[in-house]
Amino acid sequence: MLFRARKRTPTRLEQWRDFARRLELVDASQQEARLRDWFDLGEPPLTPLYGLRRQGQPTLFLFDQQRARSGPAGTVTSLVTGAILRAPTPLSATSLRAQARGNPVMEAIAAGRTGSQRLDLADLDAFDGAVSVFARDEAAARAWLTGPVQTVMARMLARPGVTPVLVVGHRNLLVLCEGAEAAPFEALEALATDLFTLYAMVEGASASGADRTAPPDGDAAQTGT
Repeated sequence: MLFRARKRTPTRLEQWRDFARRLELVDASQQEARLRDWFDLGEPPLTPLYGLRRQGQPTLFLFDQQRARSGPAGTVTSLVTGAILRAPTPLSATSLRAQARGNPVMEAIAAGRTGSQRLDLADLDAFDGAVSVFARDEAAARAWLTGPVQTVMARMLARPGVTPVLVVGHRNLLVLCEGAEAAPFEALEALATDLFTLYAMVEGASASGADRTAPPDGDAAQTGT
């Protein structure tokens, strides 16, 4: 009797290479130190790190990052999958962070780490019930949260199988998914598409109110991770 050999499951790096070929991504490891510094991503390497650049369009970066946190119970390892959209023009006059609505106590702790506050958006009933937004400048954050932007944010932060955190900065959009397992590539591709959609909605809209003294390559947004 003949037995078929079980088909080998591709490794994560092999899946990344296939994903990169399909989306025409290129190696962007030369940008790693700069990205870790800009977004306070810590010391663990971004492996792999791919990019997509088109003339006149924002630059997309996609990566995995393994993290380890130590505590009384030992060391916990997690995997972060991220997508960064770096725009050529200002996107927001303020920094903000958003995630699916969670435990109020944990949200207060997260807000305290970055000196921000969870915005009271009770007047945006459906959105406020699903999404928590943290910012220092409430008026500027509210101006950024137009109806279409709320719709995209609510969709991207409720994607099944992942727990994304969205960070909006002067010229950047960042989404991070952290968990015990790597984020599926289907979810990563959908989140990257959502970032491009947000960019198209807000491109140039905040330029007149943006901080002209902001550094050309730096960013005030903090991940809070």
